[in-house]
Amino acid sequence: MKKDWSVWLWCVLLFLAGVTWGSIKLKTGFFTVDNVHDLFEIFSSAATVIAVILAALSINAWRSQIKAESDHDLARKLAVSLINFKEAIQAAHSDMQFCRNNCIVGFEGLPPHLLRHVTDSFIVRMDKAKTIKAEILALLIEARALWGDELSNSFGGIINICDDLYGGVRLFSIIIEPDVEFERRELFKTRIIEHGDKFEAD
Repeated sequence: MKKDWSVWLWCVLLFLAGVTWGSIKLKTGFFTVDNVHDLFEIFSSAATVIAVILAALSINAWRSQIKAESDHDLARKLAVSLINFKEAIQAAHSDMQFCRNNCIVGFEGLPPHLLRHVTDSFIVRMDKAKTIKAEILALLIEARALWGDELSNSFGGIINICDDLYGGVRLFSIIIEPDVEFERRELFKTRIIEHGDKFEAD
């Protein structure tokens, strides 16, 4: 029904346009060109109109191209950051497993300076993981503005997984100190083991 009304509307408008153009009386010499100079002016005006139309079409194509390039650039940056984040998660999991396993078997017989050297390398990787996480969060804000919430919402708790894993590493770096109280050391060891078991179960 709506389509029929639009057809009738166009018919009426076409009829009115015909009536309007038919009522205009032009001089008999309206389409006569007096000299070559006037003919070139007509061509020049027509060329200007055509140039304006082509420029408008080019601007739309240029805008589409710029948007496609920005989408591609953002997708490439996000893909690189996610690959780096995947490697950071794998490293964080290995570091957490090291701490958990040493809490299970006991680390008291190992040299403290060796343990400190290992945990220091874990902390360096933890700081790198935080930097990668910050990069991804910034890119997800940009992606949300361009593509909507679906992509950023799909990450859920994954974005915080390195922080959770390195929570156990931070506790381990505390309990390897020689002057830590026995009760505190045992409490933190239990927490690290439970933390690791939870991740294994998940």
